Amino acid sequence: MKKCLFTLAALLLMTLSVKAQKITVVDNEGNGIHLVTVLSEDGNMIGTTNLSGTILDVKGAKKVLLTHVAFKSKLVDVASLTNGKVMMEDLDYSLAEIVVKPKPLIYVETYYRVYAFANDSLRYYLAGIMPNAYDVEKKKIKSGGYTQSYGEFSISTGASITWGARAQEFHAGKLRKGGAIDLVKGGKVRNYYFVTVTDEGKGRQRVSNPEGTVGFIETEKDEVHMTLDAGKMQMYRNKRLGQDRLLKAREKREYDYEFNVAFDLDEDGNATAADLVMSSDHWEWNGSKGRMKLIIETYATEHAYIDTKDFKEKKQELKKKYVAVMKLDALEAYATSHGIPALTPSLRRAIEGLKK
Repeated sequence: MKKCLFTLAALLLMTLSVKAQKITVVDNEGNGIHLVTVLSEDGNMIGTTNLSGTILDVKGAKKVLLTHVAFKSKLVDVASLTNGKVMMEDLDYSLAEIVVKPKPLIYVETYYRVYAFANDSLRYYLAGIMPNAYDVEKKKIKSGGYTQSYGEFSISTGASITWGARAQEFHAGKLRKGGAIDLVKGGKVRNYYFVTVTDEGKGRQRVSNPEGTVGFIETEKDEVHMTLDAGKMQMYRNKRLGQDRLLKAREKREYDYEFNVAFDLDEDGNATAADLVMSSDHWEWNGSKGRMKLIIETYATEHAYIDTKDFKEKKQELKKKYVAVMKLDALEAYATSHGIPALTPSLRRAIEGLKK
């Protein structure tokens, strides 16, 4: 009898030990924070939080590192949490308001980081500075060269080029204009089929489709922060439009795409590609190398009215200062000087462990 009780107790302890440990990450108002990257202490990917700010399993990690484009990074002792809840502090990051001058272009300098994980292990890292100019009259963005980059990878050159190319349009700080703005106003546009927006008060709106909540929009003064589960939106759209082949391919790959974007509104409630503040895009899919995860972070660091000559000089200035001597230390110094959070020690070690 004692032996049976001992065996049952042992089984119970084993069951408890493998029980999934979930945590919920919230802001200072108690709202869940979407797309918090959750890492182990050695920089391996554990996962990201959902629209409610929850990650269902930290995979047995005793300590986890939380990072987010709009919040201060935080190292958390999982066992010390009350009800698995942890608060992250807002990142005191602000973009200086541009002074109106009679010049045709708006200069937008952006700082970007790209991380690619294969089976939770960091395999590719790219970071750099991108000079852009938004033509107010033509409503087009002129992108600078992608040469202002520092990269490390431990995968094939082909894979690194593929991931880098996929990230390039985000390096340019291209705001999801039109669709994003229309959603804020409660409208519907081509990119957001079958979506409705409900006002919840206090500057918060819920974005839903017939299958449930797919995102939130929060507006404070003239800044908008939007978070969407774009993968759910895309796949529901595939169903409704009878795009069975594309839907099956996404389902087979267990495709997921989610993003956060923050941008400014002008006095008329409009925004353009020049009004980007920051963004974070996360993709996941099953690939030939296993479960792939791609994260792209973009921060706007400088806004100014300029002309074509000014833009040329800006590009030359950045090229002279960074291209020939682009190092991780130089990029981190740039990030610090612009109020952008530095790489955490574990991510820094993981990046330095990669081989070109």
